[in-house]
Amino acid sequence: MTNRRNIIGAGLAVSALMATGTAWAAYPDRPIRLVVPYAAGGSADGMARLVAQHLGDHLGQSVIVDNKAGGGTLIGAEFVKAARPDGYTLFLGTSSTSMLMLRKGGSPVDFRKDFEPIMAFAESTFVILAGPAAPFKTLPEMIAYARANPGKVTYSVPGPGTTSHLLGEYLSSAAGIKMMAVPYKGGGPASVGLLGGEVMASFDGIGPTNPFIKEGRVTLLATSGGQRSLVFPNSPMIAETLPGLEAGGWIGLAATPGTPREVIDRLHAAMTAVVAKPDVRERTLSLSLKPMSSTAAEYTRLIAGEIDKWGKVVRESNLVIE
Repeated sequence: MTNRRNIIGAGLAVSALMATGTAWAAYPDRPIRLVVPYAAGGSADGMARLVAQHLGDHLGQSVIVDNKAGGGTLIGAEFVKAARPDGYTLFLGTSSTSMLMLRKGGSPVDFRKDFEPIMAFAESTFVILAGPAAPFKTLPEMIAYARANPGKVTYSVPGPGTTSHLLGEYLSSAAGIKMMAVPYKGGGPASVGLLGGEVMASFDGIGPTNPFIKEGRVTLLATSGGQRSLVFPNSPMIAETLPGLEAGGWIGLAATPGTPREVIDRLHAAMTAVVAKPDVRERTLSLSLKPMSSTAAEYTRLIAGEIDKWGKVVRESNLVIE
């Protein structure tokens, strides 16, 4: 009797495994939602639309971009965290999402455990811009003005607690100045605020503002990378004024926690094919981003490393991110 029960139990287990595999074999069989935690118009949104088009073509289903801006990526992140773990709601994560944990009082979203990382596929750098009416045209001039006028320099960022925001606070601490960050719901609105004179300066990802720089509507004060930008090779790095101060970012794809491994693997294979396409690479470069690829495990380590890096900056600089 015991052997018979064991045999029946083993048979049921095998049947369950086979049923599970069959259930996901047809994935995807309906449209997929790609949540972007920014307003339309920024570099992350541009990458989302590029990825959505090609990922949809590869998977044979539409991938629909859904902009859920606000809270420094928190609104979009919470939406995806609470979605069904079936692979039909994806998240365009950025380094700013990993920064949520560094806010005063913490965050309801922890990128290290509240998402299933799929792939990091683009690297970015940041720019410091001066608006048309700003009383400075170089980074040293901005620092000098801020020292003479504490709290008078206002700068836009694409959300509170984003990497751009942390970079601005880090620079303020390193330079011994006081500036005022003005958070917007994404890079597009932040640029509008700069062009409209609502703020004097802006800290943002390189790319969307490039036309304004080339047209002379804003002034590029510095870039944040460890080497001069290929797009603006004549513009100085922040580190040329404040040695050792450099920063970058990344964009990646993630899913709701608990999404089956078969689905994660399917999406990773599809993304690997997408980022390898020459036209995707060219378009990524045209957005002033650097193409990359990673395994899910590498993406997980990247997220943890980003939190550790900026956590150290916050502690050592006595920064408070509201």
